Amino acid sequence: MKSTALRILNPLIGLLVLFQLCTGLLGDELPDWLFSPVHEGAGILLFIGVLLHLTLNFGWVKGNYFKRPKAKA
Repeated sequence: MKSTALRILNPLIGLLVLFQLCTGLLGDELPDWLFSPVHEGAGILLFIGVLLHLTLNFGWVKGNYFKRPKAKA
């Protein structure tokens, strides 16, 4: 279940990052009525996707970043 969710979520996050980059770079070319909702909406989806990604991988994050320091002998 977790690996299936990540197989879907990871490429989706990648597409949203590219989408944010493209809309950010083309922001002056797009009309404001289109740019604002699309760029902000994709940004919100990206934020939710990253939070979900971190939640699904929290065991790895905890194991690599929140290690207890080893006691010196």
